[in-house]
Amino acid sequence: MEMISRDEVVKRLRPTLGLKASASEIESFQNEVLRPILKFQNDLLIALTKHYLIRHHRNFNALKLSAQETVLTQAAKQDPEFRNQLIYPVVSLLTAEELFLYHEHRAEFNKRIAQMATERVKSQLERLY
Repeated sequence: MEMISRDEVVKRLRPTLGLKASASEIESFQNEVLRPILKFQNDLLIALTKHYLIRHHRNFNALKLSAQETVLTQAAKQDPEFRNQLIYPVVSLLTAEELFLYHEHRAEFNKRIAQMATERVKSQLERLY
């Protein structure tokens, strides 16, 4: 039986999104690698956010929708624990080759991952109750 490499396995896990190609290396990486991983990790991101809110924002469900979105946005920007909980599940599914590019632009990709993950969670607030 042929052994499949870890890199092949993680690539096969990613859904195909059919996004337009981009001229920018960073945007291409975002659309071809990060967005499919975020989609694949959606349920995990929701669960991690739920656990975070239970520990740090017990009254979250009592807040108005706009206040809930603000809590999530601010947490992703200002709370390193929450920010890392959004970033690490994505980085863990990069291939070895992708990891090199990620490290070259780590700050930029971390910012993009946190923003995209937060927007993903905010678009599914009903799943946090």
